[in-house]
Amino acid sequence: MDVNTAALQLMEKKREVGYTAYSAFGHYRDRYYPIIQFFEAHGEKEWNDTLAEEYRSHLKHRVDTNEIGTPRYNQLLFGLNELEEFLRTGKLLWPFRKFKRDFTLSPYYEKVKKAFLKSEDFHPNTKGDVIWICDRFFNWLQHNGYKTLKRVDATVIQEFFRITSLEMKSSAVYNVRLYMKKLYQFLARNGYSDTDYALLFTFRVSRERPQQPAADPEEVRMTLEAVDRNTKQGKRDYAILLLGAVLGMRAGDIIRLKLRDIDWANGEIRFCQTKTSEPTILPLTEEVGEALKRYILDARPACAHDEIFIRISAPHQPFVDGTGIQYLYTEYRRKAGLSRTAFDGKGFHSLRRAVGKGMITSGVPVTTVAQVLGHSNITSTKKYIALDSVHLKECALDFTGIEVMS
Repeated sequence: MDVNTAALQLMEKKREVGYTAYSAFGHYRDRYYPIIQFFEAHGEKEWNDTLAEEYRSHLKHRVDTNEIGTPRYNQLLFGLNELEEFLRTGKLLWPFRKFKRDFTLSPYYEKVKKAFLKSEDFHPNTKGDVIWICDRFFNWLQHNGYKTLKRVDATVIQEFFRITSLEMKSSAVYNVRLYMKKLYQFLARNGYSDTDYALLFTFRVSRERPQQPAADPEEVRMTLEAVDRNTKQGKRDYAILLLGAVLGMRAGDIIRLKLRDIDWANGEIRFCQTKTSEPTILPLTEEVGEALKRYILDARPACAHDEIFIRISAPHQPFVDGTGIQYLYTEYRRKAGLSRTAFDGKGFHSLRRAVGKGMITSGVPVTTVAQVLGHSNITSTKKYIALDSVHLKECALDFTGIEVMS
């Protein structure tokens, strides 16, 4: 059966058992549409078990590399399991037992956790991590006989970190230390603890991350040439790829671009970066502007959505997340005869690294590169200096005169 048809039938099945139209469509958008995108990016519309297993492995890779969090991984994986169950039996797969929490915090710790969450405006991208760390720490305290925080001292906290370091990779320990520090600042301010143990949280955690390569200019050229710009999908995809290859935009920012973000009169693209919340202005180069114009005027479906990039086939919806762009980039690389291996760093984000690398190579100051790429911390930009860029000066882009909003 066609994957999209199966997803739509599953939506209707949910309506029949009492789901609201809003909830049913939310499941389609958040759980099933990423599967449809994955299949389409691999040239398939019909369901097949082999590709479903590849999607399952892809999700595992994304959560293992911290591209998505565990809650999002569980959501996407459950969507896949739902579709498989529906196609096999015609029945719904109920999630209640699967997502039941296997522990219960005492009213005391629940109260402390809720007060902490209300004390600070945590970014949506990190709030789930904060909740997870609070649950882990407080549950560990309960299990070890600490009914309140009054007897919890530096020795107890150190033991928690010791256990944590044995069970988690370094990047996770880094996050635990960061949010535990915030938690104890809150606890000290509100009388739950006599001190914030500031010195205790100063230990360094090395987050080992291999330096990923920048996209090779010749491979980028071949990938762009693989796009059939005579089709509606080709016009859309070419504009997407150019935003990454020319301006170094993240996939997550591209899918959220609105029609109003394009300042045609002044030749600028204005948007607020999803990852850093930094407002940014980029130049609307002639090549990018022409590609956007051809897509918007000749190929973009008529719909009520403000997002620029819309699904070509019905239902005409925006991309759910940046995964769809990763899929299409990988597919065009395949069409260009360019192979990939797991963890090779040659995904869509390699285009962004190539832009940063090109600017560094041609002598653009690191501070300017940071502004163009929208880095809130210059440390994020310095990694481009480590990239081998001996042969890229002639390919560097001219970003003279870029104005960046502070």
